[in-house]
Amino acid sequence: MDLAEIDPSSLAELSDEEFTAIANQLLQRQALDRQQNALRYYQPVSDKARQIHTCTKKTIGVGGGNGSSKTESCLVEMVIRATGQVPLSLRDDYPMHKLRGPIACRLVCESLTTTLAPIILPKLQWWRWSGVDNAGGEKGHWGWIPKHCLIKEDWSKSWSEKTRMLRLLYRDPYNADRVLGESTIQMMSYDQDPSDFASGDFHFILHDEPPKLAIWQENRARVMRVDGTLMVAMTWPDDPSISVDWIFDELYEKAQPGVDQDPHIAWFDLYTTDNP
Repeated sequence: MDLAEIDPSSLAELSDEEFTAIANQLLQRQALDRQQNALRYYQPVSDKARQIHTCTKKTIGVGGGNGSSKTESCLVEMVIRATGQVPLSLRDDYPMHKLRGPIACRLVCESLTTTLAPIILPKLQWWRWSGVDNAGGEKGHWGWIPKHCLIKEDWSKSWSEKTRMLRLLYRDPYNADRVLGESTIQMMSYDQDPSDFASGDFHFILHDEPPKLAIWQENRARVMRVDGTLMVAMTWPDDPSISVDWIFDELYEKAQPGVDQDPHIAWFDLYTTDNP
C-alpha cells in the first residue's frame, strides 16, 4: 500500500495488517530522511553547545576534551551557514541574520592525511555514520551535509580532491526548494606554510585544534574585509612544546566577564560529561 494513495478519512477502516504496513513505511521514510538530512535532526548536546549557535560574536573559541562535541558543534555551525538550513531544534532561537547567502568558508585541521580524510570528511558525508551505536541508532549521527545541498546530490560532483574544495548549494532558509547560489569550503592544514593562507576573503573560518599564531593572523586578515567569523575548536594540549599561550591571552582571557572583556570575542567550555 502506497502512502500517497491513502485517504486520511479511511484510516479507521484499515485492517491491522494494513495499518502496520503504513506505520513501517513511515518509519522507513523517517530513517532515510534522518540519514540524508541529518542536519534537520541535529540536537546540541547541552545548553552551552546551543549557545555556540546562538552566538553572534565574530571570534569564537570552543574548548573541550575528547567526546565533548566541540568539533561536532563547530562543524554543524559551519554547515548551517554554508547551506542556509537550520536544524529543527534551533528554529526558535537561531539568529537568522547570520545567514548571509552563499558564503566562502575555510576549514583548517592538523593534517590532510591523518585528520581531514579519516575524521573530518566522514563527519560531513551524509552516508557515513559516526557514533557508538550501530548505524541509525540513538547515539550517533549521519554526516552533517544534507544530500540535497550537494551538487546534483552527488558528493563526487561537489568535492574536488585536487583543490580540496567542497561546493555546496545554498538554499533559501525559509524555502529549501529555492537554490540561491553556491557556498564553498576550502580545506587546509597546519603543516602548510602560513603564506599559503594569505589569499582570498572568507566569511567563516574554522580551526580544528590550536593553530599556529602566524596562521591565525593570516586567517584573521581573510575575514576582516567581509566582516566574517573566526572560530577555533580545541583541547588544551598537555605537550608544553605546543604553544598556546597566545590563545589564552588573546582569546580565552579577553572573553572572560569583567571590565576588560572584549565584546567581539566569546569562549565556550564544553565537557564530555555533558554529552549524552
